Amino acid sequence: MGSEDLKRQAIRAHIAGLITRLENWVKDQRKFMDELQKYGDYIVSQDRLSLLLSSQAMLYYIERALKDFESWLNNPMITSIMPIEMLKELEERLRDIAIEFVRLDIDHTSRYVDILKKMENENEIPDILRLYIEQRGGIAQQRGGNRENKGST
Repeated sequence: MGSEDLKRQAIRAHIAGLITRLENWVKDQRKFMDELQKYGDYIVSQDRLSLLLSSQAMLYYIERALKDFESWLNNPMITSIMPIEMLKELEERLRDIAIEFVRLDIDHTSRYVDILKKMENENEIPDILRLYIEQRGGIAQQRGGNRENKGST
């Protein structure tokens, strides 16, 4: 067996291993996605803290997937053989997801602003917000005429 045959065998073995790893990754991701979908049935009946923690966990899963995807796209061994049509489709779908995610952020924040405006109009300030402002000294600063924003929400 010549050196060219050995090289081809090594390349084929590498590709076969890559295919196996990627197929297992896809299988694991599908299983994870199914678990997340089933979890949705459970979480809707939970309390505020559980919903908050679950929302934070969902952001973590999104972040993890983004980092993995970015790593994938930064690998020239992967992207150099990816057909341009596949890249075009990927870019379009990712743009749609980005737009939808920004839309979610805008909608969620706007609804929260509406809640704050309603509280302000009805002069109903939740105790937790009152305590927060008192603790950071916001009441004393406003009474003293200092309107500079000293912190974040």
